[in-house]
Amino acid sequence: MQRTAPALVQRFTARDRLVHWLIAASFFALLLSGLGLWLPPGSNPVLDHRDAVRTVHLDAAIVLIAVMIPALSRGAPLNALWHQVEMFTRDDWVWLRRIVVPRRLRSEPLPPQGRFNAGQKLNTVLTAAALVGFIATGAVMWQGERLLPSLAAAADQWHVWLMFLVAPLILGHMVMALLVPSTRPAMRGILFGAVRLDFARRRHAQWADALAPIVESESPTRGGAA
Repeated sequence: MQRTAPALVQRFTARDRLVHWLIAASFFALLLSGLGLWLPPGSNPVLDHRDAVRTVHLDAAIVLIAVMIPALSRGAPLNALWHQVEMFTRDDWVWLRRIVVPRRLRSEPLPPQGRFNAGQKLNTVLTAAALVGFIATGAVMWQGERLLPSLAAAADQWHVWLMFLVAPLILGHMVMALLVPSTRPAMRGILFGAVRLDFARRRHAQWADALAPIVESESPTRGGAA
């Protein structure tokens, strides 16, 4: 007995996914190398290779900027996605107010969401703001020897605070993508481009209702559940 797998809808193009993973790889290289440079002496093995780690940190920053600038240009992947993320609707603000209430105590349902829900939008905006701060403070630190010592020290301090701000955002993003059962199906979209239509209708109803399935089904499966 054959059973047809659920229909799929396109969520991200190949260009979207490439830009996402290049930014993610650069960002993690920056975060890990920056953390190593920040940790105090003692059991910190990075201090024995500080120059090499600093080079990795700077190279990762160059790659991140080199990816983001063309990706944000008119007609580029991030430009189109950014316009969808930066606009908060009335439903988005209602969603943010209600999501903080545990589901079993929520008296009203969450309003239907578009391609990105309000939580994803907020996470993206805050992360983007932090990236701008990283670039600005990092540039000051890079040229610190030519600037006032107080300015370089302030940039260094803000760079560290930004790391503490953005780390929970990235961790939360990973937890939602990898560990939470209700949102884990979204990972398929950033890996392969398409998500299940039933998931899209459940989590992004406004967006899904405006789309038709681009793939009627995956290859048929036999017997048990898909």
